[in-house]
Amino acid sequence: MTPKRLALVLLAAISFLGPLAERLATGRVEAFSDFGLGETLVSLVVLFWWYHLDKQERNYQAGKLMNAGVLIAAVIALPIYFVRTRGWRGGAIAGVVGALFIGATFLLGELGEWLGAGLAP
Repeated sequence: MTPKRLALVLLAAISFLGPLAERLATGRVEAFSDFGLGETLVSLVVLFWWYHLDKQERNYQAGKLMNAGVLIAAVIALPIYFVRTRGWRGGAIAGVVGALFIGATFLLGELGEWLGAGLAP
C-alpha cells in the first residue's frame, strides 16, 4: 500500500473509530466534545500528510499560504490545489472524488456511532 493510500485509509478509520469510541465511552457523540476535537486534530495531521505526499509526487512547490490554507481551511484550499496541480479538468475530477470521500467519511462516522450504540451496555 502506498503512503498516500495509507493516509486515506487512516482518515477513513479515524472517521469510524472516533464516534465508535466516544459512544462507547460517554454514551453519546457530540460535535465539539473532547473526542470530536481530538478526532479533528488527528484527521488534520493525516490530511496534511496526504497533501505533503501528493505535493512531492507532483513536484509542486506550494507557498506558505497554500500550506496554511490546507491546515486552516482545507475545504477551500484543496480545490485550489487540485486545479493548480491537475489543471481544470483533472482538478474538477479530483474535487468530485474528494467530495465523495468526505461523504464516505461522514457515513463511516454515522456507522461508528450506530455500532457504538449497539455495543454499549
